[in-house]
Amino acid sequence: MSSKDTSPAAFAGNPRPIVRPVLDRARELGIRQVLDADGALAGDLPDPDLPRETLLKMYRTMLTVSAIDARGWKLQRSGRIDFWIPSRGQEGSHTASTMAMEPSDWIFMASREPGTMLARGATLLQLFAQFFGRAEEPLKGRRLPLLLGDRSLNIVPCMTIVGSYIPHAAGAAWAAKIKGDDTRFIVYFGDGATSRGEFHSAMNFAGIHKPPIVFLCQNNGWAVSTPNDRQTASATFAEKGDAYGVRNLRVDGNDPLAVYSVTRKARDEARELGPTLIETVTYRLGPHTSSDNPDLYRRSEEAEAWRRWDPIPRFRKYLERRGIWTAQEEQQFLAALELQLDQAVHAAEAMRQTAPAEMFDDVFAQPTRLLQEQRAQMLADLAGEA
Repeated sequence: MSSKDTSPAAFAGNPRPIVRPVLDRARELGIRQVLDADGALAGDLPDPDLPRETLLKMYRTMLTVSAIDARGWKLQRSGRIDFWIPSRGQEGSHTASTMAMEPSDWIFMASREPGTMLARGATLLQLFAQFFGRAEEPLKGRRLPLLLGDRSLNIVPCMTIVGSYIPHAAGAAWAAKIKGDDTRFIVYFGDGATSRGEFHSAMNFAGIHKPPIVFLCQNNGWAVSTPNDRQTASATFAEKGDAYGVRNLRVDGNDPLAVYSVTRKARDEARELGPTLIETVTYRLGPHTSSDNPDLYRRSEEAEAWRRWDPIPRFRKYLERRGIWTAQEEQQFLAALELQLDQAVHAAEAMRQTAPAEMFDDVFAQPTRLLQEQRAQMLADLAGEA
Protein backbone atom coordinates (compact mmCIF):
# COMPACT_ATOMS: atom_id res chain seq x y z
CA MET A 1 0.00 0.00 0.00
CA SER A 2 1.39 3.38 -0.93
CA SER A 3 1.32 6.21 1.60
CA LYS A 4 -1.29 7.96 -0.56
CA ASP A 5 -3.67 5.01 -0.93
CA THR A 6 -6.93 6.01 0.74
CA SER A 7 -9.25 3.47 -0.86
CA PRO A 8 -11.50 1.37 1.44
CA ALA A 9 -9.48 -1.73 0.56
CA ALA A 10 -6.34 -0.10 1.95
CA PHE A 11 -7.88 0.02 5.42
CA ALA A 12 -9.74 -3.30 5.36
CA GLY A 13 -7.34 -5.03 7.76
CA ASN A 14 -6.86 -8.78 7.83
CA PRO A 15 -9.59 -10.25 10.05
CA ARG A 16 -9.07 -13.84 11.12
CA PRO A 17 -11.34 -16.67 9.96
CA ILE A 18 -14.53 -17.02 11.98
CA VAL A 19 -14.16 -18.96 15.24
CA ARG A 20 -17.40 -20.42 16.58
CA PRO A 21 -18.42 -19.61 20.18
CA VAL A 22 -16.75 -21.96 22.62
CA LEU A 23 -19.97 -21.96 24.65
CA ASP A 24 -21.45 -24.15 21.91
CA ARG A 25 -19.20 -26.87 23.40
CA ALA A 26 -19.36 -25.83 27.04
CA ARG A 27 -19.92 -29.28 28.55
CA GLU A 28 -17.21 -30.84 26.41
CA LEU A 29 -14.75 -28.10 27.46
CA GLY A 30 -15.60 -28.21 31.16
CA ILE A 31 -17.25 -24.78 31.20
CA ARG A 32 -19.75 -24.80 34.07
CA GLN A 33 -23.34 -23.75 33.29
CA VAL A 34 -26.78 -23.53 34.84
CA LEU A 35 -28.63 -22.28 31.74
CA ASP A 36 -28.54 -23.23 28.10
CA ALA A 37 -28.62 -20.60 25.35
CA ASP A 38 -32.41 -20.36 25.65
CA GLY A 39 -32.42 -19.74 29.38
CA ALA A 40 -33.57 -23.24 30.31
CA LEU A 41 -32.12 -25.26 33.20
CA ALA A 42 -29.91 -27.61 31.23
CA GLY A 43 -26.40 -27.12 32.59
CA ASP A 44 -24.23 -29.21 34.88
CA LEU A 45 -24.76 -26.85 37.84
CA PRO A 46 -28.04 -26.71 39.78
CA ASP A 47 -30.17 -23.59 39.88
CA PRO A 48 -28.93 -21.59 42.90
CA ASP A 49 -32.61 -20.72 43.54
CA LEU A 50 -31.89 -17.11 44.44
CA PRO A 51 -34.59 -14.96 46.06
CA ARG A 52 -36.87 -13.09 43.67
CA GLU A 53 -35.52 -9.66 44.67
CA THR A 54 -31.93 -10.80 44.13
CA LEU A 55 -32.77 -12.05 40.64
CA LEU A 56 -34.59 -8.83 39.78
CA LYS A 57 -31.73 -6.67 41.07
CA MET A 58 -29.28 -8.69 39.00
CA TYR A 59 -31.33 -8.41 35.82
CA ARG A 60 -32.18 -4.74 36.24
CA THR A 61 -28.52 -3.98 36.86
CA MET A 62 -27.57 -5.79 33.65
CA LEU A 63 -30.18 -3.83 31.70
CA THR A 64 -28.87 -0.62 33.22
CA VAL A 65 -25.30 -1.46 32.25
CA SER A 66 -26.41 -2.02 28.66
CA ALA A 67 -28.34 1.27 28.63
CA ILE A 68 -25.39 3.18 30.11
CA ASP A 69 -23.18 1.64 27.43
CA ALA A 70 -25.47 2.79 24.63
CA ARG A 71 -25.79 6.30 26.07
CA GLY A 72 -22.08 6.64 26.80
CA TRP A 73 -21.18 5.60 23.27
CA LYS A 74 -23.41 8.33 21.83
CA LEU A 75 -21.97 10.91 24.19
CA GLN A 76 -18.43 9.99 23.19
CA ARG A 77 -19.21 10.01 19.48
CA SER A 78 -20.80 13.45 19.82
CA GLY A 79 -17.71 14.82 21.59
CA ARG A 80 -19.25 15.29 25.02
CA ILE A 81 -17.22 12.47 26.65
CA ASP A 82 -13.55 11.98 25.78
CA PHE A 83 -13.32 8.19 25.78
CA TRP A 84 -15.47 5.09 26.18
CA ILE A 85 -14.87 1.46 27.16
CA PRO A 86 -17.85 -0.69 26.11
CA SER A 87 -19.01 -3.64 28.19
CA ARG A 88 -21.70 -4.96 25.82
CA GLY A 89 -21.89 -8.75 26.11
CA GLN A 90 -20.17 -8.85 29.49
CA GLU A 91 -22.99 -7.54 31.68
CA GLY A 92 -23.65 -10.89 33.34
CA SER A 93 -20.10 -11.81 34.27
CA HIS A 94 -19.24 -8.85 36.49
CA THR A 95 -22.73 -8.10 37.81
CA ALA A 96 -23.40 -11.64 39.04
CA SER A 97 -19.95 -12.11 40.55
CA THR A 98 -20.18 -8.79 42.38
CA MET A 99 -23.54 -9.78 43.84
CA ALA A 100 -22.04 -13.07 45.03
CA MET A 101 -19.74 -11.12 47.34
CA GLU A 102 -20.76 -9.51 50.63
CA PRO A 103 -20.96 -5.69 50.92
CA SER A 104 -18.06 -5.78 53.40
CA ASP A 105 -15.81 -7.56 50.90
CA TRP A 106 -13.32 -5.53 48.86
CA ILE A 107 -13.35 -5.35 45.08
CA PHE A 108 -10.42 -4.44 42.83
CA MET A 109 -11.86 -3.20 39.54
CA ALA A 110 -10.82 -3.58 35.92
CA SER A 111 -12.37 -1.36 33.22
CA ARG A 112 -15.61 -3.11 32.16
CA GLU A 113 -17.54 -3.38 35.42
CA PRO A 114 -20.05 -0.52 35.73
CA GLY A 115 -22.51 -3.09 37.12
CA THR A 116 -20.17 -3.56 40.07
CA MET A 117 -20.63 0.07 41.03
CA LEU A 118 -24.40 -0.10 40.54
CA ALA A 119 -24.76 -3.33 42.52
CA ARG A 120 -22.86 -1.74 45.40
CA GLY A 121 -25.16 1.28 45.45
CA ALA A 122 -23.55 3.91 43.20
CA THR A 123 -26.05 6.22 41.51
CA LEU A 124 -26.32 7.05 37.82
CA LEU A 125 -25.38 10.63 38.67
CA GLN A 126 -22.16 9.44 40.32
CA LEU A 127 -21.24 7.34 37.30
CA PHE A 128 -21.92 10.06 34.75
CA ALA A 129 -20.05 12.60 36.87
CA GLN A 130 -17.05 10.30 36.53
CA PHE A 131 -17.60 9.85 32.79
CA PHE A 132 -17.63 13.64 32.35
CA GLY A 133 -14.61 14.14 34.63
CA ARG A 134 -16.41 16.29 37.17
CA ALA A 135 -14.75 17.36 40.41
CA GLU A 136 -17.60 16.25 42.67
CA GLU A 137 -17.35 12.51 41.98
CA PRO A 138 -15.36 10.29 44.38
CA LEU A 139 -12.23 10.21 42.20
CA LYS A 140 -12.47 13.97 41.59
CA GLY A 141 -12.67 13.70 37.81
CA ARG A 142 -9.03 12.79 37.35
CA ARG A 143 -9.39 9.50 35.54
CA LEU A 144 -10.48 8.21 32.16
CA PRO A 145 -14.18 7.36 31.89
CA LEU A 146 -15.02 3.91 33.29
CA LEU A 147 -11.88 3.62 35.41
CA LEU A 148 -14.29 3.62 38.33
CA GLY A 149 -13.98 3.14 42.05
CA ASP A 150 -15.25 4.39 45.39
CA ARG A 151 -13.64 3.75 48.75
CA SER A 152 -16.98 4.19 50.53
CA LEU A 153 -18.27 1.17 48.57
CA ASN A 154 -15.12 -0.93 49.21
CA ILE A 155 -14.19 -0.67 45.52
CA VAL A 156 -10.58 0.02 44.59
CA PRO A 157 -10.35 1.82 41.23
CA CYS A 158 -8.72 0.25 38.21
CA MET A 159 -5.24 1.25 37.06
CA THR A 160 -4.66 2.13 33.43
CA ILE A 161 -1.75 -0.35 33.30
CA VAL A 162 -3.38 -3.70 32.55
CA GLY A 163 -3.23 -6.12 35.48
CA SER A 164 -0.82 -4.02 37.51
CA TYR A 165 -3.11 -4.08 40.55
CA ILE A 166 -3.50 -7.88 40.82
CA PRO A 167 -0.60 -8.24 43.32
CA HIS A 168 -2.04 -5.38 45.38
CA ALA A 169 -5.33 -7.26 45.66
CA ALA A 170 -3.53 -10.44 46.73
CA GLY A 171 -1.50 -8.47 49.27
CA ALA A 172 -4.59 -6.78 50.70
CA ALA A 173 -6.27 -10.17 51.08
CA TRP A 174 -3.21 -11.54 52.85
CA ALA A 175 -3.22 -8.55 55.22
CA ALA A 176 -6.83 -9.34 56.10
CA LYS A 177 -5.86 -12.93 56.78
CA ILE A 178 -2.98 -11.86 59.03
CA LYS A 179 -5.30 -9.50 60.94
CA GLY A 180 -7.77 -12.33 61.40
CA ASP A 181 -10.77 -10.45 60.04
CA ASP A 182 -13.37 -12.11 57.83
CA THR A 183 -13.10 -9.80 54.81
CA ARG A 184 -12.84 -11.49 51.41
CA PHE A 185 -11.60 -10.01 48.14
CA ILE A 186 -12.26 -10.26 44.43
CA VAL A 187 -10.08 -8.84 41.67
CA TYR A 188 -11.18 -8.44 38.04
CA PHE A 189 -8.92 -8.59 35.00
CA GLY A 190 -9.06 -9.67 31.38
CA ASP A 191 -7.38 -12.48 29.49
CA GLY A 192 -4.68 -10.08 28.27
CA ALA A 193 -3.57 -9.39 31.84
CA THR A 194 -2.46 -13.02 32.25
CA SER A 195 0.46 -12.27 29.92
CA ARG A 196 1.89 -9.75 32.35
CA GLY A 197 4.30 -10.57 35.13
CA GLU A 198 2.07 -9.07 37.79
CA PHE A 199 -0.52 -11.80 37.25
CA HIS A 200 2.06 -14.54 37.74
CA SER A 201 3.60 -12.85 40.78
CA ALA A 202 0.15 -12.62 42.37
CA MET A 203 -0.65 -16.26 41.54
CA ASN A 204 2.62 -17.46 43.02
CA PHE A 205 2.10 -15.35 46.14
CA ALA A 206 -1.48 -16.56 46.53
CA GLY A 207 -0.53 -20.20 46.09
CA ILE A 208 1.96 -19.91 48.93
CA HIS A 209 0.08 -17.71 51.42
CA LYS A 210 -3.53 -18.76 50.65
CA PRO A 211 -5.18 -15.33 51.00
CA PRO A 212 -9.01 -15.17 50.89
CA ILE A 213 -9.38 -13.88 47.33
CA VAL A 214 -11.19 -14.68 44.10
CA PHE A 215 -9.17 -13.97 40.96
CA LEU A 216 -11.77 -13.40 38.26
CA CYS A 217 -10.41 -13.48 34.71
CA GLN A 218 -13.02 -12.24 32.25
CA ASN A 219 -11.98 -13.97 29.06
CA ASN A 220 -13.82 -12.02 26.36
CA GLY A 221 -11.86 -13.56 23.51
CA TRP A 222 -9.68 -10.56 22.71
CA ALA A 223 -6.91 -8.54 24.32
CA VAL A 224 -7.66 -5.53 22.11
CA SER A 225 -6.89 -7.22 18.75
CA THR A 226 -4.97 -10.23 20.11
CA PRO A 227 -7.10 -13.41 20.15
CA ASN A 228 -6.79 -16.12 22.79
CA ASP A 229 -4.68 -18.42 20.63
CA ARG A 230 -2.09 -15.66 20.25
CA GLN A 231 -2.24 -14.81 23.93
CA THR A 232 -1.33 -18.20 25.39
CA ALA A 233 -0.43 -21.76 24.42
CA SER A 234 -2.40 -23.06 27.41
CA ALA A 235 -5.74 -24.68 26.62
CA THR A 236 -7.45 -22.41 29.18
CA PHE A 237 -6.64 -19.40 31.31
CA ALA A 238 -8.01 -21.12 34.40
CA GLU A 239 -5.42 -23.88 34.29
CA LYS A 240 -2.66 -21.34 34.81
CA GLY A 241 -3.57 -21.63 38.47
CA ASP A 242 -2.30 -25.23 38.49
CA ALA A 243 1.31 -24.08 38.24
CA TYR A 244 0.93 -22.11 41.45
CA GLY A 245 -1.28 -24.39 43.50
CA VAL A 246 -4.34 -22.16 43.09
CA ARG A 247 -7.74 -23.82 42.67
CA ASN A 248 -9.34 -22.94 39.36
CA LEU A 249 -12.32 -23.51 37.09
CA ARG A 250 -14.04 -22.23 33.95
CA VAL A 251 -17.60 -20.94 33.96
CA ASP A 252 -19.97 -19.61 31.33
CA GLY A 253 -19.55 -15.86 31.81
CA ASN A 254 -22.82 -15.17 29.99
CA ASP A 255 -24.79 -17.28 32.46
CA PRO A 256 -25.37 -15.04 35.51
CA LEU A 257 -26.63 -17.91 37.65
CA ALA A 258 -23.55 -20.02 36.98
CA VAL A 259 -21.22 -17.09 37.63
CA TYR A 260 -23.02 -16.31 40.88
CA SER A 261 -22.86 -19.95 42.00
CA VAL A 262 -19.16 -20.53 41.44
CA THR A 263 -18.14 -17.09 42.76
CA ARG A 264 -20.19 -17.51 45.90
CA LYS A 265 -18.70 -20.94 46.54
CA ALA A 266 -15.16 -19.64 45.99
CA ARG A 267 -15.88 -16.69 48.27
CA ASP A 268 -17.34 -18.85 51.05
CA GLU A 269 -14.45 -21.31 50.92
CA ALA A 270 -11.72 -18.69 50.73
CA ARG A 271 -11.09 -18.46 54.46
CA GLU A 272 -10.38 -22.18 54.81
CA LEU A 273 -9.15 -23.13 51.34
CA GLY A 274 -7.61 -19.91 50.08
CA PRO A 275 -7.76 -18.40 46.59
CA THR A 276 -9.61 -19.49 43.47
CA LEU A 277 -8.93 -18.47 39.88
CA ILE A 278 -12.20 -18.28 37.92
CA GLU A 279 -12.17 -17.88 34.15
CA THR A 280 -15.50 -16.50 33.00
CA VAL A 281 -15.86 -17.33 29.31
CA THR A 282 -17.64 -14.42 27.65
CA TYR A 283 -17.30 -12.26 24.53
CA ARG A 284 -16.83 -8.58 23.81
CA LEU A 285 -19.60 -7.86 21.30
CA GLY A 286 -18.43 -4.32 20.57
CA PRO A 287 -15.06 -2.61 20.11
CA HIS A 288 -12.33 -2.65 22.73
CA THR A 289 -12.69 1.10 23.24
CA SER A 290 -14.00 4.08 21.31
CA SER A 291 -10.56 4.20 19.63
CA ASP A 292 -10.88 0.68 18.22
CA ASN A 293 -12.29 -0.81 15.00
CA PRO A 294 -12.86 -4.55 15.53
CA ASP A 295 -13.66 -5.06 11.84
CA LEU A 296 -9.92 -4.90 11.21
CA TYR A 297 -9.20 -8.10 13.15
CA ARG A 298 -12.45 -10.10 13.42
CA ARG A 299 -15.41 -10.75 11.18
CA SER A 300 -18.83 -9.42 12.09
CA GLU A 301 -20.30 -12.91 11.63
CA GLU A 302 -18.25 -14.09 14.62
CA ALA A 303 -19.73 -11.48 16.95
CA GLU A 304 -23.20 -12.25 15.57
CA ALA A 305 -22.77 -15.93 16.41
CA TRP A 306 -22.11 -14.93 20.03
CA ARG A 307 -25.41 -13.06 20.25
CA ARG A 308 -27.11 -16.41 20.73
CA TRP A 309 -25.35 -16.47 24.10
CA ASP A 310 -26.08 -12.82 24.97
CA PRO A 311 -26.54 -12.79 28.77
CA ILE A 312 -29.45 -10.34 28.82
CA PRO A 313 -32.09 -12.10 26.65
CA ARG A 314 -30.88 -15.43 28.00
CA PHE A 315 -31.44 -14.41 31.62
CA ARG A 316 -34.74 -12.73 30.70
CA LYS A 317 -36.07 -16.02 29.31
CA TYR A 318 -35.21 -17.73 32.60
CA LEU A 319 -37.03 -15.06 34.59
CA GLU A 320 -40.05 -15.25 32.31
CA ARG A 321 -40.22 -19.03 32.73
CA ARG A 322 -40.33 -18.53 36.47
CA GLY A 323 -43.04 -15.87 36.21
CA ILE A 324 -40.74 -13.23 37.72
CA TRP A 325 -40.56 -10.86 34.74
CA THR A 326 -42.76 -9.88 31.81
CA ALA A 327 -42.34 -7.98 28.54
CA GLN A 328 -44.55 -5.21 29.92
CA GLU A 329 -42.39 -4.85 33.03
CA GLU A 330 -39.32 -4.63 30.84
CA GLN A 331 -40.85 -1.94 28.65
CA GLN A 332 -41.83 0.10 31.69
CA PHE A 333 -38.42 -0.33 33.31
CA LEU A 334 -36.52 0.72 30.18
CA ALA A 335 -38.76 3.76 29.62
CA ALA A 336 -38.18 4.92 33.20
CA LEU A 337 -34.47 4.20 32.88
CA GLU A 338 -34.14 6.44 29.81
CA LEU A 339 -35.60 9.33 31.79
CA GLN A 340 -33.22 8.63 34.67
CA LEU A 341 -30.30 8.60 32.25
CA ASP A 342 -31.42 11.94 30.79
CA GLN A 343 -31.52 13.45 34.27
CA ALA A 344 -28.14 12.01 35.25
CA VAL A 345 -26.47 13.22 32.05
CA HIS A 346 -27.81 16.76 32.35
CA ALA A 347 -27.01 17.03 36.07
CA ALA A 348 -23.50 15.59 35.70
CA GLU A 349 -22.65 17.73 32.69
CA ALA A 350 -23.60 20.84 34.66
CA MET A 351 -21.18 20.02 37.49
CA ARG A 352 -17.86 21.78 37.91
CA GLN A 353 -15.05 20.37 35.82
CA THR A 354 -11.79 19.48 37.53
CA ALA A 355 -9.24 22.27 37.14
CA PRO A 356 -5.84 21.33 35.68
CA ALA A 357 -3.99 22.39 38.85
CA GLU A 358 -6.05 19.96 40.94
CA MET A 359 -4.19 16.98 39.48
CA PHE A 360 -1.38 17.79 41.91
CA ASP A 361 -3.63 17.61 44.97
CA ASP A 362 -3.78 14.49 47.16
CA VAL A 363 -0.65 12.90 45.68
CA PHE A 364 0.98 13.18 49.10
CA ALA A 365 -0.41 14.36 52.44
CA GLN A 366 1.94 17.32 52.11
CA PRO A 367 2.96 18.45 48.59
CA THR A 368 6.63 18.01 47.80
CA ARG A 369 8.86 20.72 46.41
CA LEU A 370 8.95 19.02 43.01
CA LEU A 371 5.16 18.85 42.84
CA GLN A 372 4.89 22.53 43.73
CA GLU A 373 7.41 23.40 41.02
CA GLN A 374 5.56 21.30 38.44
CA ARG A 375 2.25 22.88 39.37
CA ALA A 376 3.68 26.38 39.08
CA GLN A 377 5.26 25.57 35.70
CA MET A 378 2.01 24.14 34.34
CA LEU A 379 0.03 27.19 35.47
CA ALA A 380 2.63 29.47 33.87
CA ASP A 381 2.40 27.48 30.62
CA LEU A 382 -1.39 27.67 30.63
CA ALA A 383 -1.25 31.42 31.29
CA GLY A 384 1.10 31.82 28.35
CA GLU A 385 -1.35 30.06 26.04
CA ALA A 386 -4.23 32.34 27.02
